[in-house]
Amino acid sequence: MRTPLRVYAVVVCCSIDAVLSVVSANDDLPVRKAGLWRLTTVSEAVGMKTFDTCIRAKDSVLLGDGDTACQTFPIRKLGDEMYVDVVCTSVRGREKTSTVLTGDFTTWYRAMSKITFDPPSDGVSHMGVTIDGKYIGSDCTPTKNSGNNSR
Repeated sequence: MRTPLRVYAVVVCCSIDAVLSVVSANDDLPVRKAGLWRLTTVSEAVGMKTFDTCIRAKDSVLLGDGDTACQTFPIRKLGDEMYVDVVCTSVRGREKTSTVLTGDFTTWYRAMSKITFDPPSDGVSHMGVTIDGKYIGSDCTPTKNSGNNSR
C-alpha cells in the first residue's frame, strides 16, 4: 500500500531529475551529455530506486515543474563542487531546493539535494535526495530492466 508521503517522495525524486531541466538559462550549470543515463535516487522516504532515462542536449541538470515560478540564485563553486539554490512558489506554497553537484557530466554525476517545504506537505517540512547518474550510451532506448522510461 502506498502512503501519500511515499507517493509524494517518488514524485519529488522524479522531479529532481526533470531541479536536474528548466534552469538552463544559467550558463554556469553543467550540461549532461545527451543520451541514455541510468539514474539511482536515494531518499529516506522511498529508499533506493534505479531507472534509465533519455537526456537531451538542451536538458539542464536542474528541474522545475510547469505550474510553479522558480528563481535560481547565483551558483557557488568550491573545488569540483557547485552549490545551487532554487526557490519555487505555487498555490501549494514555497519549495526551496539546495543542491550540490559534482561529476564530469559526460560519464557520471552526483546531485545531493535538500528540499524544504513551506508549509509542510503531508506533514513533511524537509527531505533529502541523492541522485547518481551514469552515462549508458547514445542510444536512448531504455533497457528491459530499467523500470522507467525516456523523456
